[in-house]
Amino acid sequence: MNPRGNPHTLAQARRRTSLDKRQRALTALTTLEQQGKKITHTAVARTAGVSTWLPYTEGIREHIEAAQQRRHPTPTSVWEPPSLVRRPLKRSCASSNGARTCASP
Repeated sequence: MNPRGNPHTLAQARRRTSLDKRQRALTALTTLEQQGKKITHTAVARTAGVSTWLPYTEGIREHIEAAQQRRHPTPTSVWEPPSLVRRPLKRSCASSNGARTCASP
């Protein structure tokens, strides 16, 4: 108990709790990676038993993103969309009595 309400002692306890949760999140990330499970921020939070916002904080987010990149590396070449060249429609045309008629497909 903190009879005088010493904020320094309370701040130290909070800091220890925070560091413990961050360590649990990083351990959970390693566990998910080793088990070959899908790595998401939510999966890390659930596995670690921490709030869902913690994996998005600085110092945790970078580790999760790096693990996701290791699992699914992005290709080195840049994807280019197919050409948008329009091709003419094929029509069947017939002439009869000098008049030409075409039917669309």
